[in-house]
Amino acid sequence: MKNLKRYNLEQVRNRSEYLVFKKIEELLEEKEDICGCESCVLDLTAYTLNHVTPMYGASLLGPLHSNKEGKIREEIDEAVGEGLKRIAENPHHEEQ
Repeated sequence: MKNLKRYNLEQVRNRSEYLVFKKIEELLEEKEDICGCESCVLDLTAYTLNHVTPMYGASLLGPLHSNKEGKIREEIDEAVGEGLKRIAENPHHEEQ
């Protein structure tokens, strides 16, 4: 690892993570029936990220792999839907 210390590895990003954050933000803005408490949003984000293929690159502005990104977006939609169901069935917050 000592050789890697000379590189700025913070530039390596998971584009899937960005797409998940964007999707969840859109859902929270569009749908009023989704619980927006921190616990539920964090649970949904973690669940979705754990069920989506990572797509790493050195820049969010770099070349996009449109075929792969389309597949990732489908995975995100599916994982968000399943995550919402699971969280609604077993929320980690008190009833509001």
